[in-house]
Amino acid sequence: YDSDVLNSFSSAPATLDQMVKLAVNANNGLVGSLLRGSADDRSPFLLSGQSFHKSLLLLIQDDDELTVGVILNHPTTKTRPMTLSDGRTVEIPVRYGGSFGIPGVTDQPTFFLHAKSKLKERSVGEPLRRTDDESSKIWICSEEQVISAIAEGHASHRDFMCIEGLSIWNKVEGEIEGGILGEVIEGKFEFVDPSFTDEIWVTLLAQASLSIDTIDRNCRLASDAWGVAGKEENPFPPCVYGSSVTLSELSDDALRYWIEAFLLGGVVSAAGKYSAFE
Repeated sequence: YDSDVLNSFSSAPATLDQMVKLAVNANNGLVGSLLRGSADDRSPFLLSGQSFHKSLLLLIQDDDELTVGVILNHPTTKTRPMTLSDGRTVEIPVRYGGSFGIPGVTDQPTFFLHAKSKLKERSVGEPLRRTDDESSKIWICSEEQVISAIAEGHASHRDFMCIEGLSIWNKVEGEIEGGILGEVIEGKFEFVDPSFTDEIWVTLLAQASLSIDTIDRNCRLASDAWGVAGKEENPFPPCVYGSSVTLSELSDDALRYWIEAFLLGGVVSAAGKYSAFE
């Protein structure tokens, strides 16, 4: 991946400012958009890409070569410690943004996001989308800005999200279906009305660092946030052949097992549940 997005990162944390400028200067309406994984009963992510099932995805870059986004609703076991000017230390849960990093870079890019009006008024960070008639509800900022805002009493560490990792979709020259739009056309994702952003954001901020004790609540909050945009209930949801298990339930379980295996470090709830199919 040799686009400006990835090249802007080198190995220096300060280059996050370059990412901010790239996002702010984007000349299209996709950057800053919030998408969610398909609401269809038959999830397109049952057999692969389980991290995108019922995901909430924020687009941070879209150009002629690729689309880049970060998943918002998957906390990991990691936290990002920060030392304030008065000596206090605060920790922000680190969220899994996607499976892509920057090749050859030890310290992978970390993004800080907020949606706090008071911080926007003080120009803490930059809106991902800025046009004549609107500014995105979610802003991107640097770690230094996060530390300053907390130290000066303008925000709490709970007002910010910390994201590691990228989700990337390549484009093929001359094909309109490339990038994230191709995924939308195929029914894998759908755009979220911006009016739902505030409720989604507040719900996600209630998630904690991932652990055995928090996984149930985190998964419930992730699903609740995804469901804010609504879903038309199917009175006759499709079931797995020869069983009463719905495809939707099977997809939810596949996501849960992915979280346990790849983010928590080991599956803890799968044993025996589907023994009837063996």
